[in-house]
Formats: sequence, structure tokens, C-alpha cells
Amino acid sequence: MRMFEDATKLVSMVDMFSDNETFEEVATENIKYFLLPALLGKLTNQICITDDRMHLVKVAEVYFVDFLKRLKAYGLTDIKIPEISSTDEKNKVADHNTPESSSKMLENMVIRRNTKIQRYQQEKDLESRLDTLKKNLDNPNIDDEIKREYFVTLLKLYVVRIVEELNLLKTEKEILENMKKMEPMHTLPSESQRTQKQRSSAPKLQPIIITRNEMQKKVYGAGYPSLPVLTVQEFYEQRVKDGDWPDPSQHNATNSQCLQDMANKDTSANNEDSEAVLKEEMEENDDSEYLERTRAMDEYKDTHRRGWGNRANRS
Repeated sequence: MRMFEDATKLVSMVDMFSDNETFEEVATENIKYFLLPALLGKLTNQICITDDRMHLVKVAEVYFVDFLKRLKAYGLTDIKIPEISSTDEKNKVADHNTPESSSKMLENMVIRRNTKIQRYQQEKDLESRLDTLKKNLDNPNIDDEIKREYFVTLLKLYVVRIVEELNLLKTEKEILENMKKMEPMHTLPSESQRTQKQRSSAPKLQPIIITRNEMQKKVYGAGYPSLPVLTVQEFYEQRVKDGDWPDPSQHNATNSQCLQDMANKDTSANNEDSEAVLKEEMEENDDSEYLERTRAMDEYKDTHRRGWGNRANRS
């Protein structure tokens, strides 16, 4: 999840996706980054924390809806995006609605069943098509259109799966809400307070969506008003606070130190160059002192071979 969050930050910083462009203008190599919210949502949904499962469900829903909204904005799907709302709002709406008749309930059940069968068949067709296209990816001379079709098919497959995931999360939210209502009946007051303290001490997972400012945050990643969605700047500040990324001030100090080291290296290199130039000038001018010192060194090397020094401990 950390890797995908960092990738989301980079995608936002370079403005990879824009509201003013069409899907044909998106580079083929960038299409795969549409999957970032979907992958983050699936990983969030796989976290096994029973103490605050409702919060994780809400975070996963925000990622999934963000993924579907962006694909719909680019014309890759025309699916009706499910509205996510709290169970309290659903209960208020349910109180004002009249109970459905048995015939209406049966009709809705048949519609849901047919929709599920149709979605299952669509998923199998997309998987089969994806396997066929995947075999061509190993070819180094693959056509760009085939690679583009592969990524588009992959996105459409994820759309089908995520719609099913949202339906499952909707059912799970209702179950969790009922469990929350029943919990005080089976829990002692002391146990309830201890459980509440454990939940409050755990850090809340916050969704990271592909957006740079508050305006885009209102368009994409629309979720629960009480559920924070981080922009790129907020995400960067949080990473620096957690110690995962370096502080900009410390980074500047490190850079200045590196520049100083480079300057020292340049100075030593200049000194070596000047010594070489001076030596060459003395050789050309037949400097008597330099020649005498050089001949003495040559004679010393003739009588003192290299490695003939201390041989006390040698066999």
C-alpha cells in the first residue's frame, strides 16, 4: 500500500490525468496508472482488523468510487456509479419509505439475479480476451494498439469486479451496523470502555487519491464528509512527519555538504594538475636540482628493490 500511495503522489504531481483531455490523448504507458485507486481499495479491503472494520470499509468504498468516476469521466465505462452513504442516512430514508409488496420484492430479486449473471458472463469474456492479449505482450515488436487494448480490457475487467465489491461492502456495512447496535447488549460497561480506548488509540487509515488540490478533491474521491481524503501536499507532509521521507531543510543541508565535498575534490585535482605542470617545466629546462634528485631516486631503486624491506617474519 505504501508503494501504491507513493505512486499516486507522483502521478498527481506530474498531472498525468487532466479533466480537459480525452482517453485518446493518454499515453499507452500511462493507462495502467488508472488502476491505482482500485488496487489500493482491494488491499484496504483485505486488511483484517475487526476492531474498526467499518472505517476500512468506508476507505475502500472511497477508492472504488474514485476509480469508477475517473474511468467514467474518460468515457471508458457508462456504468451507473453506486452512491455511498452512511447507514444512518439509509435508516432515515427507510423510515419514510413504505414497505414494499411481496411482488415488488420478487421483481427486484429477479432483476438483481439477472444482473449478476450478466456481470459474471461479462467477467469471463473479459478474462478470456485478456489471456489472449497477454500472450502477445512478450513480443518485443508488439503493436501499440494491441498493448493499448490489453490495458483497456484490464480496466474494464476491474470495473466489473469493483462493482461487485461495492455491493458486497454495502451488505457488510449493514451487518456491521447491526452488530454495533447489538454490542452493548452483550458487553459489560468496563469491557466496552476498554474496547473503545483500543479503537481510539489505533491510527486511522486515510485514502490517498489522485488529486493535487481541494477543488479536485471535491470532484474525485467523493465519500463521507467525516472521512479525510489527502491531497498531494497533505500526503507529503504526513510522510515527512512519519519519518519516511527526508525533511526539506535537512535535505538542503545535505546538498550543501555534498557541494562542499565536490569543491574540495576540485581543489585537490587542481593542485595535482599544477604539480604535474611544474614537473614538466623542470624537465624541459634541465633543472640541475630536479635532475640530481631524480637520478638519486633511480639509484636507490636499483639497490633497494620493491618488497625488500622488513623480511623478519617471512619464511
